[in-house]
Amino acid sequence: MKKFLWVILLVTQGTSLYAQQLISGKVVDAETNEPLPAAHVIIKGTYQGTIANADGEYSLRIDTFPATIVVRFLGYESQEQIISSADESPLDFYMKEAFLELDEITVTGEDPAISIMKEVIRRKQIWRANLSTYQVDAYTRQQILKDTSIVSITESISEAFWDKERGTREILKSKRQTANIEGADNFAGVSYLPNFYDDNLEIVEFDVVGVTHPDALKFYDFELVDFTKIDDDIVFEINVTSKRKLQPLFEGTIFVLDHEYALIAVRLKPNSVIVFPPPIRNFDLYYEQQFSDFGGDFWLPVDFRMEGSIKIGVPGLQFPPIGFKQISKLNDYKVNSALPDSIFEQFNFMRVDSSTIGKSDSLFVNTVDVVPLSAKEEYAYATVKCNTSLEEEFRPKGFLVRFMDLDDGDDEGQRGNCTEAEIAADSTLATSSSTRTRRVRKEPGPVKKFMNDLAVDARFNRVDAVYAGLKHEKRFANRRIETTTKLGFSTGYEELNHGIDVSWWPLKKTRRFAVEAGYEFTTDTRYQSDLYGMVFTSGMSLFGYEDYFDYYRREGIYVGARFRPRRSFGTRYFFKYRLEDHQSIDFKTSYDIIGSSTIQRLNPPINEGTLSSIELRMERGEGKEALGVIGADNVMLSVEQSLKAMGSDWDFTRFKIDVYRRYSTFYKRRFIPNSLDLRLNAGTYLGDLPVQRNGAVDAALGYFTPFGAFKSKRYIPFEGASYATLHAEHNFRSIPFEALGWRKSAKSGISLIAFGGIGRTWIPNEQEQFFNANLGYLPTSTNEWHGEVGFSISNIFSLFRVDLAYRVDKPGLYPGISFARLF
Repeated sequence: MKKFLWVILLVTQGTSLYAQQLISGKVVDAETNEPLPAAHVIIKGTYQGTIANADGEYSLRIDTFPATIVVRFLGYESQEQIISSADESPLDFYMKEAFLELDEITVTGEDPAISIMKEVIRRKQIWRANLSTYQVDAYTRQQILKDTSIVSITESISEAFWDKERGTREILKSKRQTANIEGADNFAGVSYLPNFYDDNLEIVEFDVVGVTHPDALKFYDFELVDFTKIDDDIVFEINVTSKRKLQPLFEGTIFVLDHEYALIAVRLKPNSVIVFPPPIRNFDLYYEQQFSDFGGDFWLPVDFRMEGSIKIGVPGLQFPPIGFKQISKLNDYKVNSALPDSIFEQFNFMRVDSSTIGKSDSLFVNTVDVVPLSAKEEYAYATVKCNTSLEEEFRPKGFLVRFMDLDDGDDEGQRGNCTEAEIAADSTLATSSSTRTRRVRKEPGPVKKFMNDLAVDARFNRVDAVYAGLKHEKRFANRRIETTTKLGFSTGYEELNHGIDVSWWPLKKTRRFAVEAGYEFTTDTRYQSDLYGMVFTSGMSLFGYEDYFDYYRREGIYVGARFRPRRSFGTRYFFKYRLEDHQSIDFKTSYDIIGSSTIQRLNPPINEGTLSSIELRMERGEGKEALGVIGADNVMLSVEQSLKAMGSDWDFTRFKIDVYRRYSTFYKRRFIPNSLDLRLNAGTYLGDLPVQRNGAVDAALGYFTPFGAFKSKRYIPFEGASYATLHAEHNFRSIPFEALGWRKSAKSGISLIAFGGIGRTWIPNEQEQFFNANLGYLPTSTNEWHGEVGFSISNIFSLFRVDLAYRVDKPGLYPGISFARLF
């Protein structure tokens, strides 16, 4: 039955479309003959219409004749013409200016624009309350430009849906693009475009208060600067400026129709707050939009026009300015009609109609009113070839280019998006293709394949000294089995490290579950850091600073599994059973490459014996690996159980938690708002925990002071069987500098950060007795709470941040440097 109804629907639609006829023409100034771009052409008494292109040309499909065509343009008298058939095309309109004569007006006190905008906002709230849904046909065309030349065009025909409660959705019906753009890269559409009648608008990830927001008068200054006319109605021209200098807002001009007190057009651009940090050096954006009530109760968008440019670069690497333009028109509104629930079931704002998207140009030619191509756009369609890549057009310059892997015009790059027919038609491409087909690609031999899978595994510390090794990773069996083999040699205590790990994904239809097993004989750290690894800390002892870790020898096997639930937002579960033999390493060297006088501390003994334990771990999120360069949202929870009943020499249960969180605080409407970043890292235990299972409260690596480590504790971390630490930093971004009058600070990316931290470790009596008996002293611990506060200047040269910490429990200042917090 559903199929039968679908056939009937197709037939009835086809009959209706077949009945449509096309009219076209120009809209120009009657005296100068200059085109009037974006003139609004509508069929009177309907929601159907179009706009003129940059040359003043339009085309419009008519369902029934006779029809009355109405053309409107701001500052001109509207024109109407009744047509009885499409044979009357071309239908040109010569528009006459609407001259306005007003007596001299004396303004005292409040600017008249204030009362005008109050009435606009009041009336908008009335009719907007009655607008629940709409459905509209849309056409969009986007250009990318280099200087003034068009390097690509993308077009789309779509159907857009708006629901007051559920938001917007769009179904793409057809696409068209220049030969150098693949259909999959054509993202032209209207669902993500702003409606300047909205209270809040999302502009390039900034949340901007609209000019008709209920509180717009708190954010904007409105000034009546001129009057114009459309037909017999006065139109107020109102200048808009930002009242709040630190909020992302609009500036420009809006036009309000007298008596109706409705926006009929806007010409706006983002204010100076809407900027981006490096590598974006300049970003210009301009918007225009028209509105019409189509003779009804609701003022709806007629079109949307955008023009702008972006310049990207850092010292040593500069890209040419990238220009862009967009024009969209909205036609044939269906207001307050029931929308199908199915289009809102998926989160995707834009979907593709598979029944029409593959029919190249059919909708463009046969059914939908498109804004005619300008002469410049027609030239671009005729001359932009399939091998004109955007990468080549916007190739960067500068000394850093030599370090980039750029397409140097090889055969694949030259072919671009070209079809075989296009290659044959182009002699250059055909020659390249012919040469390429004669070239036989030699399959790498087994030795070459083996070498491609090898990686260096190296580190330096006071126990291993120079550790040199290799790691080989290989996937096979349709990538369902992965092996990792390791072999290395410690030049310090002169031992081989070796091991193998095997992972298997047994489920045929998913890679969310894996089992794993392995064997390893290696050096490990005696206390465990959730921030640093042995490779990362190699520079400490290599350059004459105190070694960060203590070490022991570990040999053992493990088996386990890992699982990633569907739609888990990055949640992963791990299970591991390990059986290991732990031995002390009685060796250390004080060698470093700069010949310093630092004498490294002894490597302490451990509680030697056999560990047999089960660990359950949950991880979720991402970002902590960036050491504060970006915001992190991570959770790690771990429980390890060791039992003598399983053959272990110790009975203990160990708990660990490591949480990173980011919260937006102030100026949330900005692309990158002020933010508070937190890290909570803690661990504790039950039973008799061996010293090689202790945790660490991380410290700075000398003057390197990343987020998550104490900046006022250097070289060696605090150690404890139980530990707890909380780090916090608030990034004010460029707001303090902007408030002081440095308006370009937001563009530079410079940021002011306030930070603080508090932490403590606990060493149990049993471990104290062990260390005193074997070392004669206790390892580094806090004894009491360690606290610090400070501030940072971040994004220096877009690379670094400078920190200055004050230690509270033992007063002192500690400068440092780390990676810039970019986002």
